Amino acid sequence: MKNISLKKILVIFLLSKPAFCNDGIWTGVFDINGHGVYDFTGLINDNKTTAYTEKAKVVYDGTIETNTNNEFIWNLSMYLKDGSFFGTAEIKGKIIDGNIMSGKWSTEPAKDFGNIYLKKNNISNKSTINLNKKWLSINSKIKHSFVINNNKILGKDGNGCNYYGDLKNLNNNIYSLNIEIASCGISDGNYVGMTHIDEENNLILNATNKNFSLFLKFK
Repeated sequence: MKNISLKKILVIFLLSKPAFCNDGIWTGVFDINGHGVYDFTGLINDNKTTAYTEKAKVVYDGTIETNTNNEFIWNLSMYLKDGSFFGTAEIKGKIIDGNIMSGKWSTEPAKDFGNIYLKKNNISNKSTINLNKKWLSINSKIKHSFVINNNKILGKDGNGCNYYGDLKNLNNNIYSLNIEIASCGISDGNYVGMTHIDEENNLILNATNKNFSLFLKFK
């Protein structure tokens, strides 16, 4: 009886062990049709993900799934940075040692393809950074000024557009982002995405709606 009870306890313990957690920030590089080296940053919470590449000027939104063989698949919608939707991407590969994703990607309808290599960032020290302050945009032709107070966003830009939003901490300094653009013409509307602070202490906002994307970097 004791042996049976011990076996039952062992089985319950093994079944209750948490699955590998992909949550966090993944950064790395990819190529396009065998050419170039392009940056890639992916933000993951549960099976939801957003991503961006500054060099290729693309913003992504979608999901990620994994299995017990440490295989992964991202299914992503693609948007021009601060522009419109233009296709979909699929990334497939293997998770190595719990902190590396190595795989291949392809797009529709353009049929582009390439290899991708990502590493999970260890950014636990970022919890000391003050998110709630005034932020000024960098690397942008149009200047943006955002004030974050109690995780609420109030902002404006050089074109007279207004921004209203809120942030909610998800994991490892990734925040969910809900933001509205107003008084900005065709870009007006609600956008949903994720926000994080990068290794250079820049605040990066990355969001989409069914038509457009929003990508902003602040110091």
